[in-house]
Amino acid sequence: MASEAVGAIKMFQKLHKNAGLVFPTLATILALSMAGFLDPYLAFVATSWVIFGLLGLSLDVIWGRGGLLSLAQTAFYGLGGYFGAVIAINLAPSTGMTLIWALPSAAIFGAIIAAALGYVIFFSRMGALQSTILSYTFTLLLWTVTQTFRLDVGTAVIGGDNGLSNIPGVILGFGPDADRLGPNGAFAATVAVSACVYFFTRWLMRSNFGKLVDCIRIDIEKTELLGYDIRKVQVLNFAYSGAIAGIAGAMFALWANYLNPSIFSVQEALLVPIYVLVGGLGTLSGAFLGALAIGGLSFWLGGGAAGGQTTLILGAVLVLLVLFLQNGFLGALDKIWRLYLPDPNDAARNAGAVKIDTDVLEDILKDATAHAGPAKSLSTDEAFKQFGGVIPVNKVTRDFVPGQPYALIGPNGAGKSSFLKTCVGIYRPEGGSILLDDDDITKAPIFDRVHKGMGVKNQKPQVFGEITVQENLWIAAYARTKNSANADKVSQRILGMLGMDGQSAVQASALSHGQQQWLDIGMVLCLAPRVVLLDEPAAGMTNEETRELSLLVRTLAKHTTVVVVEHDMEFVRTLEGHVTVLHQGQLFAEGDIDTLRANDAVLDVYLGRGEHV
Repeated sequence: MASEAVGAIKMFQKLHKNAGLVFPTLATILALSMAGFLDPYLAFVATSWVIFGLLGLSLDVIWGRGGLLSLAQTAFYGLGGYFGAVIAINLAPSTGMTLIWALPSAAIFGAIIAAALGYVIFFSRMGALQSTILSYTFTLLLWTVTQTFRLDVGTAVIGGDNGLSNIPGVILGFGPDADRLGPNGAFAATVAVSACVYFFTRWLMRSNFGKLVDCIRIDIEKTELLGYDIRKVQVLNFAYSGAIAGIAGAMFALWANYLNPSIFSVQEALLVPIYVLVGGLGTLSGAFLGALAIGGLSFWLGGGAAGGQTTLILGAVLVLLVLFLQNGFLGALDKIWRLYLPDPNDAARNAGAVKIDTDVLEDILKDATAHAGPAKSLSTDEAFKQFGGVIPVNKVTRDFVPGQPYALIGPNGAGKSSFLKTCVGIYRPEGGSILLDDDDITKAPIFDRVHKGMGVKNQKPQVFGEITVQENLWIAAYARTKNSANADKVSQRILGMLGMDGQSAVQASALSHGQQQWLDIGMVLCLAPRVVLLDEPAAGMTNEETRELSLLVRTLAKHTTVVVVEHDMEFVRTLEGHVTVLHQGQLFAEGDIDTLRANDAVLDVYLGRGEHV
């Protein structure tokens, strides 16, 4: 009986893992099998629900997975529809088969427009709110322009408010005599096209590209600190979402046989996020479920069941769904499902203190030197950073070379963390220069500095909480290796060195603060950095873990240049390295820790007394 229970649990775990494949496959088969039996009018209306689900999928790709609420999806949808329709109008009469003309052309046009808008958004590093506003403004501009835009393209006539008519329907046959499909056939074709797009999108979002998209959503800064050029990934993801929207627009044009500027309207733009929220943000298939739920409910209420109160009832239902289903229908189902599965995060709660394997660490560091080259020096010359009237880094000149650990200490507000962030590029200095060996990196972006050999752990542990410990290390290793198999080897090696094998399948968010610190350090080591910057790595660690950390830092210093910002003076003492005191953004004193402890001026700064404060 016990073995049967274990087998059942494993089966449910496997089914849960592949739910995004199994249930959409069953839904596709069911929809295709019903296509021949549906009432033609219902089939005609249901086709629009599938198209809206495809449009919702385009938003889920960039919002649910990429983290940007784009209100430009109807712009790509409308432009793709117009462009694909124009191509179909001109070519279908002689060739038939509208799908091979309308869909690829609409996808390409939608992707190009989305990539252009994405380039403006992401390469200028706009904030989330500004990006959403710009995408919405773009849609409104198109709505205004298309109302007066008139153009003849071959036999296609775009007539402003009069729209674009005479669009051929869904034609699968070839030749000038091919007939267009009826409502039931068009429904089946739309389901088939949407299924193909969905399954390809699911594969893409589970690929290495999709993993990067998820990491950017979870922590955009950390992803760049691993060496990824996040802007390129974001633009590519936005372009792909535009391609999906373009395909949806072309299918809509072929279904309706007519387009007008209302396709760019405010109402259309705001409906798309509702489809995604109702179905389940980030689930991909939820967009189709949301469109089906809203479309089906509107269809039923519009048939007289609501007594003329369709809009009021539909609005109330949507409000209740968004309020009480935290992540839509699929999110609620997933939450219920997980109640009956073992919690993989139990391993984190039962974990002891992290204990590093120094022999393995030595081997890892020697291999890193062999592949990435010798340690590099880090130098700053008159580095200056200002925020209004506050100057956290005030003309700091300092050289850090391999061979011993370096510690930066000082009271709160001394500028220690700001100095490290200026070195790594999170803060851009207003003056001075920063060198990595002889390479001037003062104006280099973060990812370029990482490529040149810099690795940093910020003050708070930065891990991707929604993915597992092993996946966190893998994504860091892949940034350097660009090879899945090699990334597996590196991540497993670091995992073993940290003694966290038992927590490999645990979500990073379930780890204790100290364990997250170790995981963050492990991610830095996966990069094989030549210069390592650690900001308060001992925070949240036990005394035993702090001793292990001291051993790790001293071992690192044999093979790399290591700079540590720390408040724990006992930990700094155990590093047995060079100590620099910062005060009010400036170098204040230097030496070994025992000498500085006996320095009255340093004590004045720390204790808030005397002439130096």
